[in-house]
Amino acid sequence: MNRPGFFFAPFRLDPVNAQLRRGDREIVLRPKTFDVLCYLVEHPGQLVTKAMLLDAVWSGIVVGDSMPATCVKELRKALGDEARKPRFIETVHRRGYRFIAKVTNAGTPQATPRSPDVSQGPKPIMIGREEELARLQGWYSQVCHGRRRVVFIAGEAGIGKSTFAQAFLDSIGRESPRRIGRGECVEQYGSGEPYMPVLEALSRLGRERGGERIVELLRKFAPMWLAQMPGLMSVEERARLQRETQGVTQQRMLREITEALEALTAESPMVLLLEDLHWSDFSTLELISAVARRKESACLMVVGTYRPVEMLPSDHPLRTMKEELELHRYCEELRLRLLNKQEVASYLTRRLPGNEARQLSRLAPVIHERTDGNPLFMVNVVDYLVEAGLLAASSAESQMIGIVRLDAPRSVRQMVERNLERLKADEQTVLEGASVVGAEFSAASVAAALERPQTEVEACFTRLSRHEQFISTQGPVVWPDGTIAAGFRFQHALYQEVLYERLSVSHRLELHQRIAIREEAGYGERADEVAVQLAHHYSLANVKTKALQYFQLAGERAATRGAMVEAEEQYRCALKLLGELPETVERDRRELELQLAIGPALIAVKGWATAETERTYTRARELCDRLGDLPELSPALFGIYAVYLVRGDVKSSRALAEQLMRRAKSAQDSVAMLYARIALGVTSYFMGDFLAALEHLEAGISTYDPERHRSLALRYGFDAGVWSLCYTSASLWLLGYPDRALRRSDEALALAQKLSHPLMLAQAELWASILRQFRQEAGVLIRITDSLIRRSTEHGLNNWLDWASPLHGWAEAVLGHHEEGIGYILKSRAALDEKGARVWWPYFSCLLAEAYMKADRIDDG
Repeated sequence: MNRPGFFFAPFRLDPVNAQLRRGDREIVLRPKTFDVLCYLVEHPGQLVTKAMLLDAVWSGIVVGDSMPATCVKELRKALGDEARKPRFIETVHRRGYRFIAKVTNAGTPQATPRSPDVSQGPKPIMIGREEELARLQGWYSQVCHGRRRVVFIAGEAGIGKSTFAQAFLDSIGRESPRRIGRGECVEQYGSGEPYMPVLEALSRLGRERGGERIVELLRKFAPMWLAQMPGLMSVEERARLQRETQGVTQQRMLREITEALEALTAESPMVLLLEDLHWSDFSTLELISAVARRKESACLMVVGTYRPVEMLPSDHPLRTMKEELELHRYCEELRLRLLNKQEVASYLTRRLPGNEARQLSRLAPVIHERTDGNPLFMVNVVDYLVEAGLLAASSAESQMIGIVRLDAPRSVRQMVERNLERLKADEQTVLEGASVVGAEFSAASVAAALERPQTEVEACFTRLSRHEQFISTQGPVVWPDGTIAAGFRFQHALYQEVLYERLSVSHRLELHQRIAIREEAGYGERADEVAVQLAHHYSLANVKTKALQYFQLAGERAATRGAMVEAEEQYRCALKLLGELPETVERDRRELELQLAIGPALIAVKGWATAETERTYTRARELCDRLGDLPELSPALFGIYAVYLVRGDVKSSRALAEQLMRRAKSAQDSVAMLYARIALGVTSYFMGDFLAALEHLEAGISTYDPERHRSLALRYGFDAGVWSLCYTSASLWLLGYPDRALRRSDEALALAQKLSHPLMLAQAELWASILRQFRQEAGVLIRITDSLIRRSTEHGLNNWLDWASPLHGWAEAVLGHHEEGIGYILKSRAALDEKGARVWWPYFSCLLAEAYMKADRIDDG
């Protein structure tokens, strides 16, 4: 629809035909001056700042801050207005302008006026993506009718993923109402903060027009999420929410946000665009998986971009998650290809309409050869040629092509370097400082790095962002100490990489340290909220003790939330740094803490019987021996006991269980006694002494206190209450008490649900599955293992996934899906064998034999 015409006596403004008239006479204005007048008239009586005019009229163009004043001066001359006695345009000293004349609608075709915060500048030219865009729009139409969609947009760096995603968002921008949230993953040292891009997207939505409703629904359905968005609430409310949500688990976070998203989409369709998922934290991937798998109707679309080259490792978490979703058809993928020569020619025709078609057709193959059809490289080459004056309509064809062949940069890095060299030395320095902060940065952090006034740095970034070549603006950044600074981000990761590489090693160390010190002071007592960033900067500043402190803190935060993959990565970074410190008693105590902390994460992600898990607990035992008789010896011994047990070395595990009991009695340690009883009970179970197993396990249940003992699960690898109830259930079944066995199994599930931690829930579901297999209840077993496999996949609990799959396979075979069921068992047996987990081998072999029998493969059975 067209923009409306306006009348302010004696003038008539026609934006559709780009005319200003006084009666029958047309008053000729320069295009930018005309745009300034349109913007002022469309906002009568409102203060319009110079910044607003620059963003609306000169978006994507580098101009001086004086340009709005120059255009206003031309307008006053055209309108016969005076600055001292204005009738039309009033100057608001040091702030901007206000259109003060009465404005009425002139009756031209109506349209919605531009919003002050919407840029009307030129948009990137998108070529060769029509088919993909049509598919994405088709999926969005299904979303509007209640079918949730998860879509991955894949392509190499510079292929145009962001431009394509933005074109899609622009294409649905006329849909009303709808909500669009954007978040970006950034490359981190170690693992990123859990749910970072989703928190960013929701925070942005909460700050937009109508954001009060977002905050209201988050407060109702996802208070723990709201507690992590300080910009959306008062200090008092945030403190109250943090108290109320203290100690809640990642499982609850997932439950909260899935319910909140469904409440939001019940009002209007929502699109969440999450960029660069190859750098995503594991928890965000869990959330995407959970959203994709839910059966409830929701007008929700999650669009994620990623680079396939980053996913070459077979254990990349995004690759694992995406393959699982694709297997069950829970997601779609659009893979963007490189442009061909014809598409490069189409871009040149649209970008350079003043040139002859014959010249452009000869130029297109040359540019395609230099760029391989990578859109980012192509745009950079053309920018370079335009700025060098080599693509003017009057340029000779031979001159253009000859210079392109000789002088055009051979790589995008060279192009970035050349563009940087065109900037002032001071601008280059400021951008180099920003590259040390990260892909996203605040003016406050860069100012601290360069030891310059924040206002000076912020002004420089603002000027650069208007060009939109290296950086763009983000929302304001607010720190707990009251610091408020403008936020920015690099337009492409390559810009940050090239700038960072220009710095000497010694200069990088200095800048990282200044940034870390300033951000640590800015967050004060809440520094744990940015533990990952502080660990990153202190590590690269070679301040090892500080980096170690924050890596450990980041690991603890992740483990508490149940984000065990992130916890393992952070603890591993801490241990690596610790190994570089001199050997002292204090260093040994710190290492003992970390070895016992990373143990449960390794168990959950990789399994009990792996060599890595054994090394961790063996090292913890060595440290205990070196430091003396410490309470930490019990969890170290218990870890080694479990390694031997799962490997099938029951004799060695029995000896360690007895050692645990002797030590617990000697030290009169009730916690050590509880886990010693579990060790003896479980060992007795696998030795076939079910009465002894029952005696030890029931004694453990009688002393277990959920409130007092729940934190021990992150030290010993599982919850004592859940584990005791699970093995008690199995022992009762084998002793001939099926009803009592079922009651204990139900109690284990109820306790795990109360604890609301993915590890405890997985443990309870595994043993509930085993009991249902004992009872030959394949239908019930399928439902439980479906939940267990989904939970294990979402949380990266590979250990539990390996144990759940044979049970699921047996149930599939019993229900008639023979080959599928056999495939589950064979795959899992191979994985367990590779990890050395032999204790279940006879049981799973029996399940496989029965599956073969059901498939009438008697010889195999």
